[in-house]
Amino acid sequence: MPNRAVHRRLACSATQQEVLAENPLRVYALLVNDGAADIYLAFSGPAVINGGVRLNNGGGSYEINLMNPWQGTVNAVGDATNPVLLITEW
Repeated sequence: MPNRAVHRRLACSATQQEVLAENPLRVYALLVNDGAADIYLAFSGPAVINGGVRLNNGGGSYEINLMNPWQGTVNAVGDATNPVLLITEW
């Protein structure tokens, strides 16, 4: 299978947003908080502060892989002004 990795950098805000669309072909995704504020993830529903999966500031991460598969949507919300989320998906 050819490598079709997609790398993105996304500024999160206090308004939740979709960061990964539903993808039935997703094999892997890595979401890394590269900012100075916490980010919260939600799967198939709205993301809320202090709910879901917390990515700690300065490098907190979440990995989707064959042992932890998820092909649905992923939403995120930031705990302060514009934390940065790095996303790799294939």
